[in-house]
Amino acid sequence: MGKKVVVTGATSFIGIHLIKEWLKKDVDIVAVVRPNSKNVGRIPLTEQIHILECNMTGYDILVQEIGQADYFYHLAWEGTRVPYRDDETLQKTNYECALKAMHAAQNLKCSFFLSAGSQAEYGSIDGIIDESCPCVPGTAYGKEKLHACGDLMSLAEQKGIKFIWTRIFSLYGEYDYPGTLVMSAVKKMMMGEDISMTAGTQLWDYLHVEDAARAMVLFAIQKSPNGIYNIASGIHKPLREFVILMKEILGSKSRLNFGAIPYGSNAPVNLTPSVDKLKNTLGWYPEITFEEGIKRMSMDKYLLGGRVSRDD
Repeated sequence: MGKKVVVTGATSFIGIHLIKEWLKKDVDIVAVVRPNSKNVGRIPLTEQIHILECNMTGYDILVQEIGQADYFYHLAWEGTRVPYRDDETLQKTNYECALKAMHAAQNLKCSFFLSAGSQAEYGSIDGIIDESCPCVPGTAYGKEKLHACGDLMSLAEQKGIKFIWTRIFSLYGEYDYPGTLVMSAVKKMMMGEDISMTAGTQLWDYLHVEDAARAMVLFAIQKSPNGIYNIASGIHKPLREFVILMKEILGSKSRLNFGAIPYGSNAPVNLTPSVDKLKNTLGWYPEITFEEGIKRMSMDKYLLGGRVSRDD
């Protein structure tokens, strides 16, 4: 009998790719989704997957519904984008739900718990960002992610559960939020529309979501120390270079208006994460180059049809 994997936030950008990665293994998957989720159609139809409707505040029902499991991934978190990142009440609720997820994992007898943190926990840092850097988050979102990291780690240690906290940087790929730079730029470039943006001088890092999902699976099936791990490519370039490369890959005639949009008061912010710990621990490395990732997106029939998401 295969292992049982529980995934909250199963229809999210990361969640759906994590499920697809686990489908390559001999496991049963419990996809925990909010009731009446408009994105449930993203989940593949297979006997390996059982869809369970459950609100974030109701994780106490997971034990009676599932019984026992082996691996628990907590990805559900509301209000990850502006303006909700500064909603203290919402972010504190997310923190409380994360603790409920850990208690559910403990009651399910899980030996492994992974949750998704964020680059927002670090705040603004000049230079290379590794896991030893002090965290000074500037948003309620970042503060409650950091709060959850510390308390979940303590709860896992008390019960002898392997605990992994992934601090995720900039991912891209299928099902990404339509408003991200990559998603919106690909659509505009494919339609030949002009693109206005900042000067794009800030250093950035992009990782394809499938590579992130693969790392998350490796944490469960390989021996690795508990703790915090950056999830990124480790390849840093000025943001404008990524945009220029996208235009070349797509053969687009769009004009790139760099500097048309001014930086905000705290910008530009560089994102230069180190992934040495991740690579040295798992033997992991990115398999999908930025060029390949953009080519895949260009073949997405929804983008070709003028749509940028599958939410409806």
